[in-house]
Amino acid sequence: MNERKHTQGPEISAFLDGALAGKDRVRVDAHLAACPACRAESESLRQLKMTVRAAPRKRMPADLALALERRFVRSQPWWRANSRPAFWVPAGTMAAAALLAGFWMRSTGAADEVPLEPLLTAHARYSAEALVPEENLVASTYSDQLTALYANSSDAELE
Repeated sequence: MNERKHTQGPEISAFLDGALAGKDRVRVDAHLAACPACRAESESLRQLKMTVRAAPRKRMPADLALALERRFVRSQPWWRANSRPAFWVPAGTMAAAALLAGFWMRSTGAADEVPLEPLLTAHARYSAEALVPEENLVASTYSDQLTALYANSSDAELE
């Protein structure tokens, strides 16, 4: 077979582990059946995996585990690590800036506030006026026109 079409070692390993699925598994299986070189590599990997799986497992010596823990794990409390000025000076500066910005925005925001009730009233009026034909719509006399139109009507007629 052509050297470029051989199945590579990682793909054979995935095949042996059952990690290939679908077309890839069928392709590798067919190639292993037809290619003696890849079949030999597959058998070699299978033997290696069985040897590693059968190897005895050893525990890490306790003194080595303690030495690694002492070297890489902090023994000081969490609050002591954050008690250095390198932590508190920038944090305090940011807190003070946020507090000042909040006070400044609160003091300037009161002058810019718009009362809500007039806006809601205007919205309701404009929504109602949108339903009226334009020739009858005169903003200052609209309510008077409606009153004149319905003044002589009884409640039964309006329903």
